[in-house]
Amino acid sequence: MRRLPVAVLFNRYPLLLEVLEPILRERLSIAGRATDTAEAASLVDAHEPDLLIAGVETGGAEVGVFELVRDSLTRHPRLKVIAFSSSGDRKLLADAFDAGVGAFIAPNASPDDIAVAIRQATNPSIHFAPAQLPLPTQKEPVSELTERETEIVRLVAKGLSNAEVGRTLLVTEQTVKFHLSNVFRKLKVSNRTQASRRAEVMNLLHEDSGADAQASAIAP
Repeated sequence: MRRLPVAVLFNRYPLLLEVLEPILRERLSIAGRATDTAEAASLVDAHEPDLLIAGVETGGAEVGVFELVRDSLTRHPRLKVIAFSSSGDRKLLADAFDAGVGAFIAPNASPDDIAVAIRQATNPSIHFAPAQLPLPTQKEPVSELTERETEIVRLVAKGLSNAEVGRTLLVTEQTVKFHLSNVFRKLKVSNRTQASRRAEVMNLLHEDSGADAQASAIAP
């Protein structure tokens, strides 16, 4: 029997969770649901689900949700995040993807659309060309990564968690987190996915790449 993906549901409005949960129960195993971000983060840490399905709205409240998404992805790299919203605001959509959301369910979505989003997030059957990040310009230079930071971003790009990276490099998980924060700052990104893409653009993911590749990426 096929294993259903495990999910944690988040929305600030309990009524919306009541409406959404019966639709999702046919396709997911619901580990828990939350109406505040702290509770949602605790559920993600406790159950390590395959999916976090989060409701996002405009008006300032979305900031806390995107912080939840970023923090959850940092602690659980294999987590996939699906956002849904009653707003079709383009900026909200862009901010959601920037935070690390993998799929965004629009207000006009049908139950079939939700099923497709879940399937694509957990077991993709359709693949699109990855969005290419623009190379840094002279006005916005990227600082060079140290040898250790480069090693870490290569392992992160392979899908390793912080703990796995630490075991591979024989350092503590806290040390990995410290180096990753420097990587994010230097590459001017906010999450692991963006760091991996930026490193790919800069040709840092190959073992024979190094300072020459970084120098060429930031050259005018």
